Amino acid sequence: MLAANLQLKSIPVVETGMLIRRPVSEVFEAFANPAITTKFWFTKSTGRLAPGAEVEWTWEMYGITTQVRVKEFEQDRRIVVEWGAQPAATTFELGFSPREGGATFVSVTESGFSGATGESRSVRGQFS
Repeated sequence: MLAANLQLKSIPVVETGMLIRRPVSEVFEAFANPAITTKFWFTKSTGRLAPGAEVEWTWEMYGITTQVRVKEFEQDRRIVVEWGAQPAATTFELGFSPREGGATFVSVTESGFSGATGESRSVRGQFS
């Protein structure tokens, strides 16, 4: 069976991005301010993202809550958080780059995944 012989050669990193046709300052604020972010991502937050902040994000429709710790915060440039429970926490980075016409490119990277090949995790009530 081929699947049984699969081995990771390096730790996975997930990268994606999106172009948002709004200025960097507005897009950054939308991710830092839970009054805005709850309109498109999670449903509840215990606070705003800021340097050194520790908050909880909740997705009520899934019954999931996770701890979020801000590791780096550069206004209108970058937000780096660690989220999830230890030892399975991962690092999530948002980068904000201005583009022509007042648009913003948001780069999204998640890294720090752990576990064995073929191992699955349950997210019952909390990201792990």
